[in-house]
Amino acid sequence: MVCVAVNGKPVLGVIHKPFSEYTAWAMVDGGSNVKARSSYNEKTPRIVVSRSHSGMVRQVALQTFGNQTTIIPAGGAGYKVLALLDVPDKSQEKADLYIHVTYIKKWDICAGNAILKALGGHMTTLSGEEISYTGSDGIEGGLLASIRMNHQALVRKLPDLEKTGHK
Repeated sequence: MVCVAVNGKPVLGVIHKPFSEYTAWAMVDGGSNVKARSSYNEKTPRIVVSRSHSGMVRQVALQTFGNQTTIIPAGGAGYKVLALLDVPDKSQEKADLYIHVTYIKKWDICAGNAILKALGGHMTTLSGEEISYTGSDGIEGGLLASIRMNHQALVRKLPDLEKTGHK
């Protein structure tokens, strides 16, 4: 993955999948070779989550969206962002949301954030704050990534993990 951030904002992202030889790229106000899918399920979403750093994300997702919610454990932040998009790689799983509830390094999410931003999507902390790519090397507050959905409504729907102790 490659990301260019200007003044802390991600503006160019590249995610390469070496085994399928697929590369997705997008630049804010500059084009892309990938696009959003035509529809997403906000009511009972398919949610892609970290396979190795899951924290309480399964419980949070089911509590927030109900028992019909599908949880997709996966490795790699880039893979999880691509799961939200319409990519030609047939082996790519499809998800409606990407939720992460534990600490995550900024370098691991910057490229995906840039691609989502370029396509009109969002990647924020779980409390809805924009992620700045300056200062610390990671974020404590987890993240929520979506595209073609009411992102702020999704943020409001999620429980306050600080208060519930689900971190």
